[in-house]
Amino acid sequence: MTQILSANKHGVTMRTTQGMLGAVDIPWSEDLTLDEASFRALLGRLSSLGAHHLYIMGTAGEGYAMTDGRFQRVVDVFVDAMRGTGVGMQVGVISLATEEVIDRIRYAHDLGVRSFQISLPSWGAVTDSEMLTYFKTVCGAYPDSEFLHYNLARSKRILGGDDYRMILDEVPNLVAAKQSTADMALVRSWMQKAPEMQHFMLQGPYAYATQFGECSLLCSMHGVYPELTREMFAAGSIGDVTRTMEIAEEFNRHRDGIFGHVDRVMIDGAYDKLLVWLTDQSFPRRLLPPYEGFSDAEAAVSLEYFRRSAG
Repeated sequence: MTQILSANKHGVTMRTTQGMLGAVDIPWSEDLTLDEASFRALLGRLSSLGAHHLYIMGTAGEGYAMTDGRFQRVVDVFVDAMRGTGVGMQVGVISLATEEVIDRIRYAHDLGVRSFQISLPSWGAVTDSEMLTYFKTVCGAYPDSEFLHYNLARSKRILGGDDYRMILDEVPNLVAAKQSTADMALVRSWMQKAPEMQHFMLQGPYAYATQFGECSLLCSMHGVYPELTREMFAAGSIGDVTRTMEIAEEFNRHRDGIFGHVDRVMIDGAYDKLLVWLTDQSFPRRLLPPYEGFSDAEAAVSLEYFRRSAG
């Protein structure tokens, strides 16, 4: 993501450029160390599919479970593999400790990373003043970098448009947010009250949000349906609401076909690693303990649907 200062077609001066943001899952060997060959192969493939930025260590990338050593190893390989691809790289940091967030950002920053994804501490819901202190402290420590806020319920506080308005007036390098809700009232508030941020949204909310201004696509299924993802982003970017909504419904059908036969709830990475595995059955689906993913039998049903749907 890159900061820009010119107004867009809606008359809004955006804090960063519009684009598609994709998550990168992290493969673990049987001894739970990084499977570097598999990780590099995945990065090579994803960087060729059209996403403008790739990020590591959100919830799907098991960022909540990182020791310092594991975090550093993943960042080392990520940065090395992404150099020269032309795709922006973003590092996610999840921790209860603000000092640890700052220290981990420093490690990636020293390697040249300038885009970071952060979430609010999750042990207890923060007050307004605590929220401001957190963003001013973390983002203010690296004024040459851009920050995306991962706005998720696990932090015990979902930020609305008024919250972002309060923060933006004091934190100039908070430029974007990753939004995973389908609450249309929230979508409107983000787009109307914090329009200068890039709000990266999943397919359904993205289709709705394009009616209110410029926003970006959190492309959760670009690894399995890259052409459809690119078409959706393009349609939304030019304001073709009808086509964007049609594609959103197509993604809903694919999601039901891939995941609908399993009625238990799993941690985020279980679903995302299954998506990677659908295109590469050598990719390990294992998660860091204690979490469990799809069984072999469940994954086989998903694979059968994917092969039919992909033609």
